[in-house]
Amino acid sequence: MSVIPLTSLDLVLAASLVLALGLVVIRLRLGVAGSLWWSATRMAIQLLLVGLILEKLFATRSPWWVALMAFVMLAIAGREVQARQKKRFARGGSYLIGTSSMMVSSFTITLFALNAVIDVDPWYTPQYAIPVLGMLLGNTMTGVALACERLTSLAA
Repeated sequence: MSVIPLTSLDLVLAASLVLALGLVVIRLRLGVAGSLWWSATRMAIQLLLVGLILEKLFATRSPWWVALMAFVMLAIAGREVQARQKKRFARGGSYLIGTSSMMVSSFTITLFALNAVIDVDPWYTPQYAIPVLGMLLGNTMTGVALACERLTSLAA
């Protein structure tokens, strides 16, 4: 797999978009400049940390590390589903329902995509498995959160 190199100019161009948005926010006096600055700073730190983790993970090519990363991603997505609920099931039921729903659907489709569609060898190659699972978890997380919200609002 070839690596797409990012130059300093690429990073400056990406940062300039956030800077331009900040200038528009200040110019229009929208009152969210502080929030934008904090969000951009947090995003940069998160991307740096995730990049460092993925760099090590991509170098190991171990199915155990890929599985650990997959379950960490699932746990975070499950927590996000639970956090989006106004009303929750008792004793962590929202977390259990949301996480198990995402696990069954996302993991099944990821395995199918890696083996039948992308045809990666080995199927647990981190450069493919982690991004595919991440995209599927992101999409199913929204659907599961909406379904749980609807279910709890009807049950009350």
